[in-house]
Amino acid sequence: MAPSPSRNRSVVRVLMLLWMVGIAAPAFAQDQPSPASAASADSAPSSDLKRPGAGGRSILGTVAFWSGAVLCMFLVARIVFKEQWTELKTQRALIHRIGPFFPEFDIDSIKTWVERASPHLWAAWQTGDLSAMEAFLTPEFRAAAEARVEEDRANGLRHVTEFGKVLKVHTLGLYSIGAANPPADLELMMRIETRAMHAVVDSAGVVQQGSSKQRQVQQFWTLRHDGHRWRLHEVEIAEGDKTDLGKKPPLPPIMQWRRPEIDGAAA
Repeated sequence: MAPSPSRNRSVVRVLMLLWMVGIAAPAFAQDQPSPASAASADSAPSSDLKRPGAGGRSILGTVAFWSGAVLCMFLVARIVFKEQWTELKTQRALIHRIGPFFPEFDIDSIKTWVERASPHLWAAWQTGDLSAMEAFLTPEFRAAAEARVEEDRANGLRHVTEFGKVLKVHTLGLYSIGAANPPADLELMMRIETRAMHAVVDSAGVVQQGSSKQRQVQQFWTLRHDGHRWRLHEVEIAEGDKTDLGKKPPLPPIMQWRRPEIDGAAA
């Protein structure tokens, strides 16, 4: 089992603390004279009290300490806040490189898509009817959702939902999943923060999962682009950070992007 993000953060914090202590302790020890040297210094002439180079060593130690601290903080940020780092890069690509040429990749368009799909999705969990979301789903998502509905019914479970509103949409990563020219075969990973109520209850009405009160719910949504529009491919509860997005292959240059109908016309 892979270590959890919280455990990784704890290990990084401990290592950082040990590094700071290891650097600061010798520097502090060098600045503190021993009792013997202090006694001899009291009896020595005042001209002998000034040691050449002491100030230089102090400045070099300070520079070394803070340079290492900055480097350490940078590395810690890359490890601990990896999801936020990839989110920032993805947002820049969507806003400056892709959005001006393909409007459905614009940040505002993606947020509007999520806000339109969310009420239907939460209602579908309660009713088990996905027909209102036909235009929003991949065939794989619909098949998996329908199988889950049948499984819950067989176990005497039902879903009770109450949608509030979408609080925040985080675009975490955009990457290729196939050989087709973009925008086809692209996948967008998002973290969705929603205020809603979702409870799984048994035949007696006892809550088995979730909560019967509205609260903040965080989910990972995976969207897939078919060359014309986005479709919802997967939804999962966000229990930690996504740390593998930086390992995905880079996107082709925007000048290589072609919609399917353009390729067909050219042929």
